[in-house]
Amino acid sequence: MAEKRIIETLVIEDDPFSVAVISRLGQEMRDIQLKVHHVVTLDESLYFLSRHPEIELVTLDYRVHTKLTGLEVLQHIRAKGINVPVIMVTGSGDEEIAVALMKAGASDYLVKGTISAESLEKSIKDALEHYEQIGKALSAEKESVLRDMAIKKSLNGVCMLELDGTVTYVNAAFLNIWGYDGEADIAGKNIKGVLAEPQKFDELLQALRIKKSWMGDLTGIRKDGASVYLQALFSLIQYKEKSSPQILASFLDISKVRDEEKKREALYKGIMEVFALRAEEVGNVETAGHIHRIAAYSRLIAEKLSKVEPFKDYIDEKYITDVSYASMLHDVGKWRTPNEILLKPTQLTEAEWQIIRQHPRLGAEMLMPLLKEKGNNQYLKLVESVVLYHHERWDGGGYPDGLKGDEIPLSARIVALADNYDALSAERSYRKALSHENTIEIMSKEKNKFDPRIWQIFMDNHLEFKKIRQASATA
Repeated sequence: MAEKRIIETLVIEDDPFSVAVISRLGQEMRDIQLKVHHVVTLDESLYFLSRHPEIELVTLDYRVHTKLTGLEVLQHIRAKGINVPVIMVTGSGDEEIAVALMKAGASDYLVKGTISAESLEKSIKDALEHYEQIGKALSAEKESVLRDMAIKKSLNGVCMLELDGTVTYVNAAFLNIWGYDGEADIAGKNIKGVLAEPQKFDELLQALRIKKSWMGDLTGIRKDGASVYLQALFSLIQYKEKSSPQILASFLDISKVRDEEKKREALYKGIMEVFALRAEEVGNVETAGHIHRIAAYSRLIAEKLSKVEPFKDYIDEKYITDVSYASMLHDVGKWRTPNEILLKPTQLTEAEWQIIRQHPRLGAEMLMPLLKEKGNNQYLKLVESVVLYHHERWDGGGYPDGLKGDEIPLSARIVALADNYDALSAERSYRKALSHENTIEIMSKEKNKFDPRIWQIFMDNHLEFKKIRQASATA
């Protein structure tokens, strides 16, 4: 049997489970084998690709980040002059997305949940063959052709800027967002003139000089004077070694999304209130308080994590809010657990514990009609991760799947610590509440259960946990 060809592959993906799937399929293909390297953020992607020219293939999650799409990541990879085949992995088979991906320079796209070793191998072979043909046909012009393709065809508004903010190029989507008739309306002008807060450009320029990229929300002023709310990504790029650096900026109009998110937040709150009322209805009044404390603890952890590496690049206010609301559904599977077990005034038997341990899967089953439509919806992804995996342990000793370390989704790791603290510090049907100090003492003996970075956040801020608990007791 012929030896398999080894393909050095960079997987840009924020979901450890999806990385594991690609890695496994990469070993099961007939003629080729993937040697997988994994990164999450745009900065990590650009840095790794610039330092590892041996990379022959990139697989990229369409929703790799809460703040940007795979299209934007692809666009910035191409702008850096990094030209390797990119296979996009999406959460749905949406035809419009597929067309946009191909126009932007992706070699192919695959839909999560439908990828087999055979389909992945065919996609990789086609991509590699296509790039070999491009290399022969375009020769020295390859870089500029691929780069321009990604920028010009992008569905996001894209512009090129001098370091002082002067606009040198815009694509059609940019003109549409700002309401301009043609490139002449904006070329040569300063980007500050179309921002509601011009000083924001000076602030992000400082960040660019340090980190080479900046992401955040901005408010633009259209030609007609109307405001437009934007999700923006700025990168400092240099096409050739001796050329002057420029800024590549990408904008996504989120005006409608902002309104939808407000409606969605109200809906989430309504769902959680129904859950709390249902908990009281079945006689488990403490559960109602438990879910609100878990939400507060989870929000606190996420807020603190958002200020430290490596989390600060992708934990934003939206993620913090989503994980807080998602945490309130972590024990939804206990609705199917008999009350005589949940409210038993004595220690549970092993048989009863086996029933309790079924609640993560029961919860996922209960939510399946909603979760099967999750696609790229971040909140529903977080709900699924939290419900299924909040009893997994960092050391691999948890349930239901025995996941270990970073295999456990971050949202579930956050809720795991929040849930553990509340389980010990709150009154249970079979014992009184432990003091804050006793709770920390017990948790410290089993700290290997938790992500060490989250554990450190907890220890640095444990008095804030105590305040939340005390406020709940007096409410």
